[in-house]
Amino acid sequence: MENINEALSLLLVGLTTVLIILYLVVLIGNGVVRFTNRFIPAETMAVKKEFATGKAKPTNPAKIAAVIAAVEAITGGKGKIEKIDKIEK
Repeated sequence: MENINEALSLLLVGLTTVLIILYLVVLIGNGVVRFTNRFIPAETMAVKKEFATGKAKPTNPAKIAAVIAAVEAITGGKGKIEKIDKIEK
């Protein structure tokens, strides 16, 4: 009986430690993301700027629109496309 009590206490300590460490990883990760989004400027609407200035000419605007719509739908409007490269075959 003594071995079972010791095993259960070790199990409880181990699981608690793992949960605390995972919680800290999530907190630190969220903090890094918020810090980065707040203090490091990002180019907004980079794709639209390139197309508006004429630097990039889309070969198929329907495909570009589909990619932009898919990213907005998946990320809930929070995602941004910075660059679309054509892969040469």
